[in-house]
Amino acid sequence: MEQAVLWTRVSTREQEQGYSLDAQMRLLRDYANKNNLKIVKEFTVPESASGRQERKKFQEMLIYLNEHKNIKNLICEKVDRLTRSIKDLPKLDDWLNGRQ
Repeated sequence: MEQAVLWTRVSTREQEQGYSLDAQMRLLRDYANKNNLKIVKEFTVPESASGRQERKKFQEMLIYLNEHKNIKNLICEKVDRLTRSIKDLPKLDDWLNGRQ
């Protein structure tokens, strides 16, 4: 069974519309289950997180993925959930290209 990491992040606006981190996590867990993926780690960025806190959590996730080379699946609901900083995208691209 392949391993996976989950990433959830929600904005204040989405929270106001009733979309919670819990709902996002349920969706991702269901996806992993349906696709026979074993969840080994979950990363969550609360809506109250500042940009600095969010980047720190994103860096923590990348370090974890780089330390666990056998993990080839990063699951998030939408690409825009990964980060709000374009500076993080090249790092994510490097990770993705290294897993192919």
